[in-house]
Amino acid sequence: MNRSVYRMALVAAVMAAGVLRFEWGPHLLLFVYWVEAGVAAGRSALQSLFAELPPSEEYKPHGTRMPFPLESLADVRGGVQLGSWLPPMYPRNVPYVLLAVLPLAAFWPLAGLLLTGAIEPFVSEFAPPETLALAVLTVVVDQTARFVGRLRSGAYESTAATGGNTRTYLGLVFVLAVVAPLAIDGVEAAGVGRVGLGLAVVGARFGYDFVERRHPEWVGATVFSGETVGDERPVETLDGEPVASFKSDRRGTFTAAVISGVLASVLGLMLFPVLFGGLVGLLVGGEMLGAPSGRVIGAAAGVTAVVGVRVLVELVVGWVVSGHVVYRVYPDAVVAHNELTGTAQWSVHRDEISDVTTSSDLFAAVLPAWYDTLKLSTVGGETHKMGYFGDVDSAARLLGGEGAS
Repeated sequence: MNRSVYRMALVAAVMAAGVLRFEWGPHLLLFVYWVEAGVAAGRSALQSLFAELPPSEEYKPHGTRMPFPLESLADVRGGVQLGSWLPPMYPRNVPYVLLAVLPLAAFWPLAGLLLTGAIEPFVSEFAPPETLALAVLTVVVDQTARFVGRLRSGAYESTAATGGNTRTYLGLVFVLAVVAPLAIDGVEAAGVGRVGLGLAVVGARFGYDFVERRHPEWVGATVFSGETVGDERPVETLDGEPVASFKSDRRGTFTAAVISGVLASVLGLMLFPVLFGGLVGLLVGGEMLGAPSGRVIGAAAGVTAVVGVRVLVELVVGWVVSGHVVYRVYPDAVVAHNELTGTAQWSVHRDEISDVTTSSDLFAAVLPAWYDTLKLSTVGGETHKMGYFGDVDSAARLLGGEGAS
């Protein structure tokens, strides 16, 4: 047997000992496994950030209605080395982590309230013993060991980040919070004792771990209906020195992120969280500072907080996507190279460029030159943006554009 089997057996033995020695009841065990599900989901999400292979087209977040700039992150090539002891973290994996974690983050706290009897009366009164810390520590150490073991095994090199494992835990949390308590109450009413029920819960948990380990494809099939690993079209890179290089100015990147964050907050789905933040701020401000000035201040603070978070997200995304890009113009091609990830993001042959136009939006007309952008259109219908840098006119002339002044 390998270490994972020994670890599974050790965790199950600790839980069984808790039932026999410390009188842990079945509802307490459900609570412990609820904690474990949350920790395991976090572990799975963190592992997904290091997945090296690209996900299949079916699971890419194109056209998503989530109020986050997921699509631009999903298209970033290459990884970021956060530490010498960690593998590269791939920014393209962040959207899948968010899409998987957000539903769980919404339901997991509610499930905890159900298990502790704070919402539904069918759950018996929850009175955690002093030994609860031992049970929680056991599952946390186990999940930490699983995370370290996965990094050491190099399993991230053959997987894609689709958030499937994290979504699996959403189903487990539902079973723990809704199905299992009702089943336990029914079995208790039939006369089964606490010890027997507790050992049955421990055995069921161990059985799931065993099946998951022996047949991981079965667990994956409950979430995915197709191939999860996709293909990534290689970007052609050229040898030799470029004719010219244009480095993006981070002032332009950050300014564009702020503008995009503010506009997205008032023109899309994000408007509803903004209005909700204003309503909460109005109520809190009215209670704390009094009416009417307190309500106005509170509403303004609530709106500002939500918009600020949205802008912060855009700033982080902009820093990763375009804040470190150098546009290299070769005699035969143009290559966009991200120095943060150390990988070329796109390339286009110069003889395929059909049109080159400089930025013409309202903000470009009033902001400094470092906000300017250049759009390349190809004969194949593709478009690529070069920005933000102050020498856009020179780049346009070099590429034969008509929009340079």
